[in-house]
Amino acid sequence: MTMPTRFIPVLTVSAGALVMVYLGLIVTTILFATWQTQALSSIRDAQAAIGTLETKYYASISTLDSTNPYSLGFVRPAHVQYVAAANLPDGLTFAGR
Repeated sequence: MTMPTRFIPVLTVSAGALVMVYLGLIVTTILFATWQTQALSSIRDAQAAIGTLETKYYASISTLDSTNPYSLGFVRPAHVQYVAAANLPDGLTFAGR
């Protein structure tokens, strides 16, 4: 039995196309792995920056909490009053109204 004359060229083109698709998928996988690595790196950098800011914030708060307000000239309020809100839009609500 003889093969058709176009059988070998069709198989050659098909094999070449499959090799190209395979190489394309490998390149795509490498690109996605690179992007994921860069994303993780930027997330770690952001977390480190947030940690630094939190440390500075808590250090500032600790100095504020340990400061005696009377030594800075602050005094207790002598009298406290509350103002009743009137003519407010219907969308706003206040406690005690």
